Amino acid sequence: MVGVLVVSMIAGGLVLNSMKDNITQERLSGNFQKKTNARLVAEKGVFDTYNYLNEQLALHPDKSLEQLLVGMETAGNVPGLAGMAYALTLETSAGSNTLGLQSDGVRFDGKTVLKANFKLETGSSTSSSAFGRGIVGCDRVAISGSGKIDSYNSVLGDYGQILVDGSQNIAGNATVRTLNDNDLVELSGTGKIDGNVFAVGNVELSSSANITGNLYSNGAIHMFSNSTIGGDVFSYQHYFQQNGIVSGSIHANTYVKIEQTKVEGGIVSSGYITATGESIGGAMLANGDITLRQVSALGIAQTYGNYSQYEGSVDGVKAKQNVSLLTTNALINNDNLAYAGVGSFAKEWSGAPDSDYLNPPYKVDPPEPAIPVVPPVEMLPIDDGVLDVSDPNDMTCDPLGIENQVLIVEDHAPHAKDLDVNDTGADTTVYTLSHTLGEFSRWPGSPGSKPTPIAARTAPFIGVDQPILMYDNANIKGKLEVKPGHHVVMFAKGNFIMSGASSLTIPENSSLTLIVKGDLIIGAGAEVITPPHGLTADGLPVFSIFSSYSGTGVYITGGVEQVYAAIYAPLTDIAISSSVGFKGSLLGKSVTVTGDGGVHYDEAIGDAEVGKVTVTSPPNLVFKGWQSL
Repeated sequence: MVGVLVVSMIAGGLVLNSMKDNITQERLSGNFQKKTNARLVAEKGVFDTYNYLNEQLALHPDKSLEQLLVGMETAGNVPGLAGMAYALTLETSAGSNTLGLQSDGVRFDGKTVLKANFKLETGSSTSSSAFGRGIVGCDRVAISGSGKIDSYNSVLGDYGQILVDGSQNIAGNATVRTLNDNDLVELSGTGKIDGNVFAVGNVELSSSANITGNLYSNGAIHMFSNSTIGGDVFSYQHYFQQNGIVSGSIHANTYVKIEQTKVEGGIVSSGYITATGESIGGAMLANGDITLRQVSALGIAQTYGNYSQYEGSVDGVKAKQNVSLLTTNALINNDNLAYAGVGSFAKEWSGAPDSDYLNPPYKVDPPEPAIPVVPPVEMLPIDDGVLDVSDPNDMTCDPLGIENQVLIVEDHAPHAKDLDVNDTGADTTVYTLSHTLGEFSRWPGSPGSKPTPIAARTAPFIGVDQPILMYDNANIKGKLEVKPGHHVVMFAKGNFIMSGASSLTIPENSSLTLIVKGDLIIGAGAEVITPPHGLTADGLPVFSIFSSYSGTGVYITGGVEQVYAAIYAPLTDIAISSSVGFKGSLLGKSVTVTGDGGVHYDEAIGDAEVGKVTVTSPPNLVFKGWQSL
């Protein structure tokens, strides 16, 4: 039916010409032609309505159908043709977004009535927390030194707290992601990720870096110097490891090459497999050659290419092509061998060609031996900047469109002033934020020098009109506090900097949403005091930060206590170098973690509710059919 409308609308562009051509015919054929012209002008009424609604929809995508119809003309004519006009009757049902459109077309005493039905469909949508995807560096995640990423659940208490069952509130459920092509996940030193890693680009581990969960990569994976993977590995390209352990299996598309690496599971490769030293606990399957040197393999090796073994042992071999045992102590357990090519088997004495392996049942004719098909590694979704709401696996770095969101807020802050909260020694300055007002609750200077309180201004942010305290730059050297029971939104169109012995206190049943266009710095000595539970009773993060800064714009370099925050900064490079740690969640253009404290992802943050975090496909006016009356 939609196709019928499209064709009809194309034809609608010819309606005026058809009308003019039909005037001559009308004089010849009388009433029939008058009725035809009346139908054409009735169709014009439908087309004019359709075009008008689409124009309004483009300008006001958030309006309902009833709102779009306000001010629409309900009558029209054909310029230059007397006696040809249409009148519209609109039938709507409140909240249904449906329109019954009656168009009465008239040409002198000829009349046609058309009824067209439309519906405004908003499309499919998905609502979720902007912070619920773990630790995300859209282009890069780098962990060095003794930095680490793990998880906990703030619903149960603070990080590391002893729970009622005697266990600690520390878990390995962190998820680390990169989303863009040519990105990188890099671990060095004793860096550790206690959870799973999803990398659209390459992964590099060095020293004794450790990933306790599974590792997925669209790029190549390179592991050096005793690195460890606690789960399975999936590489869309190739996998290389020098020393270390893989507790699960390895699956790669181009090749697998390991040296002195213990693999407790199996290995699958769409290319070749080469292993030197150590052991393989499961089966091997490859489209290319399999080459083992001094490897103890507890499973069978199956290849569509050649098989070669130097010393070591394997639980069985199936090869579509050649098999070579290069030393006499290269063992195939239980003589479990089948191959279709040429056999080459070393003997204890030189020049002896005879071997049982040269004959059936070991030497077989094609198409034997039967070998399973090698499954490919599937590619992870790449961020194309557009979220496909119909695909639950599709992800994008910036589903909120943060730059535009911040610019909208900035438009409401043309006269914002700097906020300076200074440390004056024993009698510290205290600035208190409430839902509607920011003011100095403690001012050590003279009363006449006390700055005027700042009243919040209503502005939209993430789909919600709300009071926002507007400032230019915020320089905090004294004490900043949120009033108990208040949920505060604060905007800094410049920088937000905490330095010296400054502090930010957010009490129970309160929250602070900080929107920053410039740098955000929480320096050494600064203290952020938040409740142990990361979410309020209303589902708000106790401290959330939204940044639209492009470049390195979020620095958390110190802190007396662990800083808790849910940070959404998809255009910003985030640097965490605190020695006491960071709790919450991170989404940045890149995320760099150094220092001893690490990052502790709060699993509860996935249930956070901030504004209307809803991604919706564009609204669409759908033609549901028409009929003559």
